[in-house]
Amino acid sequence: MAFPHVAPLSNPLRRAGRFRWFLLLAALPLQAQRPEAVTLQVETSTRGMVVSAEPLATAAGVQVMEAGGNAVDAAVATAFALAVTEPSMSGIGGRTTILIRTPAGQFAGVDGFTEVPRGYVRRPGDGVTGYGTIGIPGTVAALAAALEQYGTMGLADVLAPAIALAEGGFPLPALEAERIARVAEDFRALPGARSAFLKMDGSTYQAGEHFRQLDLARTLRTLAVEGPEAFYVGEIAQRIADDMAAHGGHLTLEDLASYQAHPARLVRGRYRGYDMVGTFLPSSSITTVQALQMMETFDPAAHVGSPTWIATTSQALQVAFEDRDRDYGTPDEKQALLSSGAWAETRAREIRVPVQPQRDPPAQGRESAHTTHLTTADADGWIVAMTASLGDSFGSRVVSPGLGFVYASTMQYTEILPGTPHPRPATSQSPLVVSKDGVPVLALGAAGGRRIVTAVVAVLSRVLDEGLALEEAMAAPRLHPVGRQGVELEREPGGAAWGEDVERALRDLGFDVRVGTSFARIHAIALDPVRGVLTGVADPRGNGAAGGPDPARIRQAGGNP
Repeated sequence: MAFPHVAPLSNPLRRAGRFRWFLLLAALPLQAQRPEAVTLQVETSTRGMVVSAEPLATAAGVQVMEAGGNAVDAAVATAFALAVTEPSMSGIGGRTTILIRTPAGQFAGVDGFTEVPRGYVRRPGDGVTGYGTIGIPGTVAALAAALEQYGTMGLADVLAPAIALAEGGFPLPALEAERIARVAEDFRALPGARSAFLKMDGSTYQAGEHFRQLDLARTLRTLAVEGPEAFYVGEIAQRIADDMAAHGGHLTLEDLASYQAHPARLVRGRYRGYDMVGTFLPSSSITTVQALQMMETFDPAAHVGSPTWIATTSQALQVAFEDRDRDYGTPDEKQALLSSGAWAETRAREIRVPVQPQRDPPAQGRESAHTTHLTTADADGWIVAMTASLGDSFGSRVVSPGLGFVYASTMQYTEILPGTPHPRPATSQSPLVVSKDGVPVLALGAAGGRRIVTAVVAVLSRVLDEGLALEEAMAAPRLHPVGRQGVELEREPGGAAWGEDVERALRDLGFDVRVGTSFARIHAIALDPVRGVLTGVADPRGNGAAGGPDPARIRQAGGNP
């Protein structure tokens, strides 16, 4: 059954006071409504935890928890806030995958990926940005579906912090200022984007300057009042369709009206006695699971971080990427095969240390290194791992005049998904929850294209094989496969880096070794079931933040401390 994007769903979890947060904000001065930034990259709490790529967005999720919301409410609020404070990486014109664990130990997923329009035919001039790359956005439907099915608050409640941030403004983060500057020429040629992200004279905002998004605020207010149907069949939908028609886009009003956020197909696997749950294609948790299950046929615990571990892990990842992009029959057949322990053993036989030359290495698929991930958990046992994206930074670069948000770029990715009538192109988004004997111990995901999978695999091996604390595992240097015979090693200036002795040893094992930066950004929560402590860790490679609710503010909002 699909999640309708228009019909309200009954939810017994909703409280009679579901609008108290929205009403509380309405009674406060505008300055008090905006979240105060959370600044810690590592935080612990017994009340709940929010970890995201941007401190103000993390604060928005924390405030919703303090107002009585659960981890789903907080995740949706954080996602909407990220659309305001980190618009280069995600937004309501993009795609989202959501993994949810309930207190009863059940899992559910929401597939809110962008969909190729029904009448789409690739044209020579479509390129990788512009109107020709825009598919049907899924984020609004996915967030609304998750909230309706599993949240306790209304859409207006969780949108309130994002609206306050867009209307009141905030100091523009340095990373966002850099990303805007990189695409400023594209923005200057597109009136909607120019109005949304540049000054009136066409110049760029500098880091720390006050940045407001009034068009986006109005769009979010429309959603708060009219619900997600405004985006797919209402006023916003009509404005989107009119803009697409005027500029040669493929997206139509009928496409928007037909879109639904589907329940995501779940992926399950085991590694070293731990159970892993993620979401199947179009997301790539299956690739993470397969790579780890291949690694289990070796003994990485004895040599984590060594050249041999790098050689084994890199090849396992590469084989899993190859399998992800191959046609193995129906979705059911492909999922059963790739999650099978027997298949992992079969494919692991191709891993060699030293590495063996490959006659015809497969081509490396193109995939953007831009995305965002957030993770939330609460004291009642709700857990959310959510990944969202626009494709490349600022996606298509297109903003419909007056709406304030960027559309994802979609159509250039259609070659990596087997043909279907209305495909949702695959990505490397890989939300994951790891449990031991039915008790969750880790929830995580990452941003960074194909490096999402490689980062999650490396960190999980560091935690589960090496026994490192989550914070230490995330700070350790990472790797990325470049075919079967190549590997890129992390060398962050002043940060995580492999030693030259490791590079020499890998070359002796037959690898073509490269070094680089940008090895994904993980946002994760470790759960201690004995002490009831949640430890949130934002990747040190970014400017994200982890935060938990303040018991005093929970009392003020009328919740349970």
